[in-house]
Amino acid sequence: MAAAVQRRYWSTKTGIPSTLLLVKVIRDTVQETPEGQEAWDDFILNEASIVVQRQEPPHGYFPKGGFYSSQSIGPDFFDSDAKDLRDKEIVEDHMPFLFKLLTNKMGLDQTPPPDSANRDDEDIPLDEDDADEPEPDLFGDGPDASRDHQQRVITISNTLTFLACGISERVNKYLQQIGLASSRRTALSALKTLSRSAVSTISQKIANKSNQAIAPFICFDNLDFEQRVHTKSQGHESKMFHGTWGYIHEINHSLLSSLSAKELTLDSFKESMANASSVEIHPKDLYGSVAEHLHWKQVLKSQIATVLLKYLIKPTDSHVPIRTTPPTVDQIPHTTPKITMMKLMIASDNSSQGTAEVFDGILQQSSISEDDFYNRLQVIDADLASCTNIQSLRNLRIANHRNEENLSSILTLLGGAHTLWNIAAAIYSLHLGNLSDSRDSGAWRFSSALGIPSDKPIDKKDYTLMLQTMEKIHEATICYLLMVVMGIETTEITPQFRELSSDKINLIIDECYNQFFTASAINNAGKNLSPKLSNQLLRLSDFASVVEANRAMKGGDIGRVIYMWKRWSVMSQSMKKLKNYAIQLPRMVLLLEKIIPPSLRKVIRHSLLVAPSGRRHHFVAKDFYLESQNYWLKHFFNNTGRGTDINRLKDLFSVNVALLQNLIHDLKIESGLVNYHQSHKNTITLRSLNSCLQMAQTNDICSLLPAAGQYVPEKTNNFYVQGIEKIQKASQNDGKMTIQLRPPAVPMWNEEQGLLGTEETPDNIDGIDESNDGSSMNSLKI
Repeated sequence: MAAAVQRRYWSTKTGIPSTLLLVKVIRDTVQETPEGQEAWDDFILNEASIVVQRQEPPHGYFPKGGFYSSQSIGPDFFDSDAKDLRDKEIVEDHMPFLFKLLTNKMGLDQTPPPDSANRDDEDIPLDEDDADEPEPDLFGDGPDASRDHQQRVITISNTLTFLACGISERVNKYLQQIGLASSRRTALSALKTLSRSAVSTISQKIANKSNQAIAPFICFDNLDFEQRVHTKSQGHESKMFHGTWGYIHEINHSLLSSLSAKELTLDSFKESMANASSVEIHPKDLYGSVAEHLHWKQVLKSQIATVLLKYLIKPTDSHVPIRTTPPTVDQIPHTTPKITMMKLMIASDNSSQGTAEVFDGILQQSSISEDDFYNRLQVIDADLASCTNIQSLRNLRIANHRNEENLSSILTLLGGAHTLWNIAAAIYSLHLGNLSDSRDSGAWRFSSALGIPSDKPIDKKDYTLMLQTMEKIHEATICYLLMVVMGIETTEITPQFRELSSDKINLIIDECYNQFFTASAINNAGKNLSPKLSNQLLRLSDFASVVEANRAMKGGDIGRVIYMWKRWSVMSQSMKKLKNYAIQLPRMVLLLEKIIPPSLRKVIRHSLLVAPSGRRHHFVAKDFYLESQNYWLKHFFNNTGRGTDINRLKDLFSVNVALLQNLIHDLKIESGLVNYHQSHKNTITLRSLNSCLQMAQTNDICSLLPAAGQYVPEKTNNFYVQGIEKIQKASQNDGKMTIQLRPPAVPMWNEEQGLLGTEETPDNIDGIDESNDGSSMNSLKI
């Protein structure tokens, strides 16, 4: 009876304190056992959920409710007073329980320190910011561990992600205030910690701690940065930074296990290179075999079929196969490569001295001695200038038996992407035409008709766009020729394709090939009074090689790529803009085809292209991948809000680029979305294509209706035929390839006989000489 009377006071002002005291006693008693503690936690969770669900903003539109429509807000919505009022209503009136619960859990101290009002990370000088001082409490091991140990795991990851995304310091401060991020100083300190781990990994990779049969390949390229200073003073001014950056590429273990380890050693390589001068090489090694010429025919037909099915015809059956891709020659497996980015290195300039500094920089990043590094075979992927500088440096040190000085253990390879870009740019410029006459039908006229600006056709900052433009011009030209063959050149293309059987489609492809792509068709067109048709067919042939090389690289077929390198090796002999490639490219082709041992040959061929995402038909050249990383490095560096300090770029960002890049890619997955990989297609819109076809008909690019007084463009040279003639002329005496096109022999030192395998090589390369002295040994200018 007394308990019943007292129960009436439990919820009154007088009885609440004693009631809560009783509840605490019950809590302590229940939690004496694990089962009781679990039951109590479930009980409190249920009660807290009831409170949270009960406390919520009023429903409906503002001002009666808490919903603000984007169609009705005004400027006063963003006023400071309005924001404060909304915050106060949420945390004090509508949802005070949840706010206090979160505040207590996060352990936020709303009182700022006395000196924080006018000072933040942006105000800290760079030298002070990087000074040797105790680093922030990254993982909750300091005095703050008791209140924010758990949240550090999330905030550190978020802070690095925000740093990679380029979030400003002001936004980062706000995210730090609401508990989603740490300070920018903490992010940079975390990068320092990660950099130390990355440097250790780089050292192990270069030293080949995994004991593979061949050392990891190294790919590097030059990189220039400007350390810009807005307010200049003595000793504090803008300056250019000349550096070199690259990565380490470990060869796939399954590939190495299938090859002979003896043929991957330095001794085997040096022996084959010492015998390079005696290897019999003929011009036909560059012209290609009968099988390669038949493959080129399949390449052209596949490009014709691609355009036909892409823009004009829909097959009604599949009785006869229609090949839109040429036969596979040497396919590389699409396994994800093992790549480790190196630390950005200083190089004085693009010279032999700068190259020597690069090698010193590589050694400084490794745990291997200089003797061990130069007494193993080291393959270097680089651009044309770097390869030429290494060869020049080797020539300067050739009379020396020490590997670390004569560089005989270094094998340089041209980057596939730079080779494609430079040769494509040269071909494009030679087929550009007369930009001052609208009656011209050169490449610029097609580009303009497609709606692509032709005032600056070759942008060295965007070679990918140039390749896409060349492919569009190539496909638009083939489309018009197909319409000529089909007798529909005066009609307009519509979204509704014509339907034909597969056998008739193949007949159209064969007819188009025979009429416009064969050697006899090009020769007959050259006999016309107007070179208009001849120029079109020559451009088709040259552009086809660029399109094929680009597609072969994406497909990962290194055999098809080398076929195009052979073709370019011949063409470059008659193209003045490619005088350096006229020597270096044939040398590398012959090196991969004739000189080095078969096992080493396969390792190198299968390492020239990589599939970064591990997907089929998503290969890139190794130097293209490095250019992509260069872009990311500049993006991270220029968007972190920390200024342009070169030391920070070298020490923190260059070795952590892959990590920061992955953090950005993972944002989509962490958002609960599927991270789809897009395959970008280079397609001409219907409007652009019809405009281009109208231009082709108006200008009569096939000379179907020759008339007196019509415009006569300047004749374009047949660079492939002229290249063959120059090579034949240079080697007409003995029928062998001239010594300048042969890969230079790497000398071997014999204690008894001295230096072996040396030969005279030109110091300056200007292409094949056209002198008529009949000497194959003097066929190149020196």
